[in-house]
Amino acid sequence: MSFPILSIRKLNTVFHTPSGDVNALRDLSLEVERGEVLAIVGESGSGKSTLGFSILRLIDSPGEIVSGSITYHDKDGDVSILDLSLPKLREFRWVNISMIFQSAMNVLNPVARIERQFIDTFEAHNLGGDYQARIEKYLQIAGLGKQVKKMYPHELSGGMKQRVSIALALSCEPSVLIADEPTTALDVVVQKEILSSIIKIKEELNLTVMFITHDLSVASSIADRLAIFYAGRPVEVGSAEKLLKSPQHPYTAMLLSSMISLNTNRDAFLKTMGGTPPDLRKPIQGCSFMSRCPLAEPACGTYDLSPGKSYGEGYVECIHPGRMAREVEAVD
Repeated sequence: MSFPILSIRKLNTVFHTPSGDVNALRDLSLEVERGEVLAIVGESGSGKSTLGFSILRLIDSPGEIVSGSITYHDKDGDVSILDLSLPKLREFRWVNISMIFQSAMNVLNPVARIERQFIDTFEAHNLGGDYQARIEKYLQIAGLGKQVKKMYPHELSGGMKQRVSIALALSCEPSVLIADEPTTALDVVVQKEILSSIIKIKEELNLTVMFITHDLSVASSIADRLAIFYAGRPVEVGSAEKLLKSPQHPYTAMLLSSMISLNTNRDAFLKTMGGTPPDLRKPIQGCSFMSRCPLAEPACGTYDLSPGKSYGEGYVECIHPGRMAREVEAVD
């Protein structure tokens, strides 16, 4: 892959709190390739959702994007998202990049018919044409019948509400879709249906998808590439196939060792990860995973993360990529 649609460089997003500034994103750099599904994976507080909100400049006070750049590579030229005026930003959102929010089933207006919520979106972006045909088109793409447009949110199941949210996110025909935990609070059968719908829609509309999740098994079923997040930045990025077979970072290896499957030995113990993530209110020297890594050494505390290390088309922030990850797999 060599045609990024999004380039993020040295992005820093901070939340100002009474107990200190929380550095939610720390010098984060990442590229999103055109036409791919990039899964952003990490535990709670790792910065996954903050990245999605930062891309669309939806960070509210006490949060603030303090530095860095986010560039959208449009066919007509590059767009610096952080430099857009508010009117231009409103035009840009949903037409170029849209987002399915976490627990999106709860963001629908409870007193407006689904049809009205689509029309409000079209009018906000000055979209012309046949509104009814467009509504029915995207409801159908999301796996819903046209009769849904006349219904209120309370008349829909959780899975149907999520599909409406997907249809709304697609209705302005964006190039990039950010899906923030889109299967949260859904049962496993509906989760599978939603994931299948996203893949189908991605192929039909030639979308680029950023899929944000804490569930590595879900990410592995949908993604072309994985970006493993820890303490506000990606510690490993690579193709899903290679990363799952041969993790290069100890954190990735430990995440994989904690997964279970139908093939897992019934007598095997579920491996867990000790310790807690670092306090993002405090400066972090060297590797942020050092305090939890069973194979850490003094040099990890002075390791310069800024350039990272490349392997093939991948990237890893570790002083001994690969070797340490393999050793972690053998640690009980």
